Amino acid sequence: MNTSRTLARSLVLGLASGARGTLGPCAPLCARAEGRTLRRGLLALTIAGELMADKMPGIPPRTSGPVLLSRALGGAWGGALLARNLGGPVPPAVAVAAMAAPVGAAAGVRWRSWWSESRPAWEGAVIEDAVVLALAWCAVSGTRRRA
Repeated sequence: MNTSRTLARSLVLGLASGARGTLGPCAPLCARAEGRTLRRGLLALTIAGELMADKMPGIPPRTSGPVLLSRALGGAWGGALLARNLGGPVPPAVAVAAMAAPVGAAAGVRWRSWWSESRPAWEGAVIEDAVVLALAWCAVSGTRRRA
């Protein structure tokens, strides 16, 4: 796969990781887990756990320093895994995904704030979850395990 496609997919995965940090590494790992039901199940549980925890009171804002850093690191890790899966250049994919994560985090916060001005906040959260899961799926769709 060419470099620009790898970087575009890394950008999309980084955006998803900014909104839900576990999607960075878990989405490419799940794509690589062909036929490994247990591994896929554990990865899905990890993602589902974050999707639920994100709605709990007392969770620190995703744009706070340590949380944002962890999401950027998750994006970087996901970018590396994705580039390896695609046979693309790893260092630029890592950089793109890590830089996209804070953008995804900020976009999610703004979306939820805008949505909840006149509608139930939980609806905005569910829509955001659906969007970021779709982004992660688009980023890893068609990838295969590389030897």
